[in-house]
Amino acid sequence: MNVRIASREDADIVGKVHSDAWKSAYRGIFSDEYIDSDTNIKRRNEFLESIQDDTCTYFLLEESDQAAGIVKTHKSNSALEIESIYILSEHRGKGLGRLFIDFIKANRSESIFLWVLEVNTNARRFYEKNGFVRTGETRTITRGGEFKQLRYELRR
Repeated sequence: MNVRIASREDADIVGKVHSDAWKSAYRGIFSDEYIDSDTNIKRRNEFLESIQDDTCTYFLLEESDQAAGIVKTHKSNSALEIESIYILSEHRGKGLGRLFIDFIKANRSESIFLWVLEVNTNARRFYEKNGFVRTGETRTITRGGEFKQLRYELRR
């Protein structure tokens, strides 16, 4: 298993992995209509636009030299936000998410936080198992409906 920074040349791979993994992660949470509106091209373009900002980094998670997941981070001031972790369904449960969290822990110099859907108990359990704790902050996002998110920070 490997973690590497995604480059412009990876745009098509990032778009496909992001869209496919996102759809499988949120099917049954967001409406089918909202899920089906996502496309590889939309995620590819999001990636290309985002990496123009030097505070945004995408990582490819690879298994046997094949893309298995993506992570998007955003650095601001003295904090790093993990904006997205999406792993293709056929690669889930193999430790890729934990590999990335360990990678970030080893290479961080700032505090790390993320937002997770309140109803996404599997993700919440994963983050808690990997040292993240709830801060008590919440926010509401709109994804074909309104959803509550909880903020988590990584314990030092």
